[in-house]
Amino acid sequence: MGLTYQVHVLGEVHKPGTYRVPASSRLSEALDKAGGIQGQGSRRRIALRRGGRERGIDYLSFELYGNLDANPYLLDNDVVRVPLQRNVVLIEGTIKRPGNYELRDEKNLEDLLKLAGGPTPGMGISAPIKVIRISDEGKEVVEVENNKVRREQFLLRDADTVVFPHILTANRKFDYNLASLPGDNELFYPSYDERIFVLGAVAKPGPYPFTPYYDIQQYLTLAGGTTRLAKVKKIQVLVPGGGSQPWTAETQINPGNTIFVPEKYMSAESVLALVLALTTTVLGITTTILTINNN
Repeated sequence: MGLTYQVHVLGEVHKPGTYRVPASSRLSEALDKAGGIQGQGSRRRIALRRGGRERGIDYLSFELYGNLDANPYLLDNDVVRVPLQRNVVLIEGTIKRPGNYELRDEKNLEDLLKLAGGPTPGMGISAPIKVIRISDEGKEVVEVENNKVRREQFLLRDADTVVFPHILTANRKFDYNLASLPGDNELFYPSYDERIFVLGAVAKPGPYPFTPYYDIQQYLTLAGGTTRLAKVKKIQVLVPGGGSQPWTAETQINPGNTIFVPEKYMSAESVLALVLALTTTVLGITTTILTINNN
């Protein structure tokens, strides 16, 4: 058996621990032994500690460009630490490698474009780049002219989403709502049932997936729209714990809510559809029925 080294792989890998590797092993082989880097692990700020000194490694430059300096040989008792990623942005659209990127030395849109492999043939130069930023103040969609000077001038922020236009959709209008933020974990909804129930005078009553940026009108659209007998001005939002509130432009829809659209009169078919929709869930049946009856 040939000479082996002991290396320690720590941090955001699937199987952190101490491993024996052949003397000629590189960083990539140690990471493979540790199960690879986890989704939230940084590929751009890996720390290699050797003899009391530490160096930072941009492992992504090896993966993308084959830069061997970013995949060094390991020595005995080296410590490899994979930290959490930070300063992550998402780039979508007419890009050769769309997806999430952790920024290191990149500062602006031009840097990000190069990191993502450059544009595809369909990039619409005449249409502006859209940068979506979400904060406590709400969503902001910033338009940036799609030329090298403006791309270099526009500085990126953590969790930005960048959309490069396509010539075939240059004249289309989009709402640029986001289901998640770059670098963020999956949203957690602390609710027994995360679905939204749309009942009453709609074409397709029943449960629908909760989407954090949907309003009542969008859930009604999912349910096929209201019927001709719907009393739209009397729509109620019912909560699982009991109680209801009338629909207004400011009404927020939360996981487990029921949107109830009353009819001018309830036909036998409508009553049956309502009962069938209600029986799709155990929690909230009694509460919802009582609330409807009280309205």
